[in-house]
Amino acid sequence: MPNNSVSQNNLNVNNSLELLSYIINVTPELKEDIDLPKQGDNISSIGKIIMGNPVYKNAFLNTVNIIGKTVITRNHWENPWRKFTDKGTLTYGQQVRDIIVDIANVYDYNTYANRPHAMLETEIPNVLSTIYEVNYQKFYKTTISDEQMAMAFETGDLFSLIDEIVNSMFEGMEYDDFLVSKYILARRILDGTITAKQIPDFENITERDVVAFIKGHSNKMTFRKPFYNPAGIRKATSFDNQFAILDSMFEARFTTKVLSTSFFKDEADMRSHAELVDSMGEFDMARMKEIFCKRDENGDIIENEYLDGYVPFTDEELEVLADIPCVIVGADFFQNRRYGTDVQSPSGKATDFLNPQTLKRNFWLHEWGVMATSPFENAVVFTIAPQSVTSVSVSPSSATVSKGQSLKLSATTQTTGFANKAVLWTLNEEAETKGAKIDQAGKLTVPSNYETTGNATAGKYSIEINEILATGDKITVNGVTYTVNATDDTVAKQLTALKAVLNASTNITNIYTVGGTTTVTLTEKTAYIGVYPAPEVSWEVATTVANAVYSETTTEPVIAGNSIHAYATSIFDNTKYGASVITVS
Repeated sequence: MPNNSVSQNNLNVNNSLELLSYIINVTPELKEDIDLPKQGDNISSIGKIIMGNPVYKNAFLNTVNIIGKTVITRNHWENPWRKFTDKGTLTYGQQVRDIIVDIANVYDYNTYANRPHAMLETEIPNVLSTIYEVNYQKFYKTTISDEQMAMAFETGDLFSLIDEIVNSMFEGMEYDDFLVSKYILARRILDGTITAKQIPDFENITERDVVAFIKGHSNKMTFRKPFYNPAGIRKATSFDNQFAILDSMFEARFTTKVLSTSFFKDEADMRSHAELVDSMGEFDMARMKEIFCKRDENGDIIENEYLDGYVPFTDEELEVLADIPCVIVGADFFQNRRYGTDVQSPSGKATDFLNPQTLKRNFWLHEWGVMATSPFENAVVFTIAPQSVTSVSVSPSSATVSKGQSLKLSATTQTTGFANKAVLWTLNEEAETKGAKIDQAGKLTVPSNYETTGNATAGKYSIEINEILATGDKITVNGVTYTVNATDDTVAKQLTALKAVLNASTNITNIYTVGGTTTVTLTEKTAYIGVYPAPEVSWEVATTVANAVYSETTTEPVIAGNSIHAYATSIFDNTKYGASVITVS
């Protein structure tokens, strides 16, 4: 049976008679001239009075337009995400600035003890900001004729009238808000700007193991870490500010197989707020197309052309999104705000117009606002798909900057799956000691008193193999491993193969020139002089043979140069990084 009750603060009506009484009471034009109906009265007689007077009719419709959003009728559906996606109304201007300050830098006292002038240096806090602008402007429209309005009074069903006038528009807006919020979240996941965690051996572990894995990262989010937001801000998110968005089918298995069989239910349950999603891989694509499509001058849809940066999902994207059992977002992850076009109805601007030719009244509901997510808020997505970072590069890879100037760097991260593409920016220790700084947006600042030196001398290092290594033996240089093959059966062949492996790695060739004949030599490239200590060399051999692996010598003293080295290190995998070499002039 349909639910024809209305409840809003002091408004509590159960039938059309009570609803009409309320409308008359709150509408001055009607209250002044029309008596309230009594219990058992037929509302059709009052309807004739209202329909027969244009002033009364317009006043009645205006009130219906205002209260209609709160009338819960036959097809009402509430967006379950609104409690954490809706951030209120923009009352002034069309922009919101989001500002966050990272924790202060820390320095070693003994390092600065001999630099008394450092007390006069300005310490610029690591302040990040972003601006959200009105980027979503849609409207909904419906048409009502005088005949439909009169019929509502005759049949005594004002609820159907409100359904037709207002409710369908507000219900459409509510549904679209959910779809767009879900789309934005899915795009952030696919773009790799949300930290992704692969659930190990998902197919073979129990639901308890899956929940334990998710709860583990939920617990970690309560500590300051730079790993859960793309800006690299060291931020903590309390359980009260965490919202776990659970796949409907996964939540059903969780509550049935975990909570229902747990003696200590509180300990088994999620400590964050739990909300449902039908599936991250299921979208009403026809409705999404209608929301974002371009239309021609006749209002017809232009195929494959879209507004507001919308990109339809591919089948492959939907398939990997469907493998997400849970996403945890912070309370300020979503930054959806409505633009205050109407003080009476902060949810949107409702207007109407009577066509004098057709005697039909058009109603519009405008929704303008911001639909966005914060780059500073913590979030993590759980998936069964493999995740990895394949490479990180920095642009420009080399540059020259003058003292007292700044330079903007950018990082590009290549990934598989949903691996987080965010990076953590750092500088080499010498550059930081001299006062150079880089923020988490990649902006490098060089102080005007930055100390430079001249005539840098490169470090040269050699690796020797004094006796033949056995098949399967390994030599590792700065994380790059050479494994001896059976065909490498002489010292010369093994040296040649080692050089080839080192030359194939950018982690080596970015820093060193690899050469040598009777030994393998690593010579620092000009821009990297004095930046690193001697290369780290380790070995793994099957048998112990004296002097069989390597000897390492520095053939020339190292004098540091004027270069600053900026590193963009993957937050997802700290073994992957890119670098830029900046010469200070």
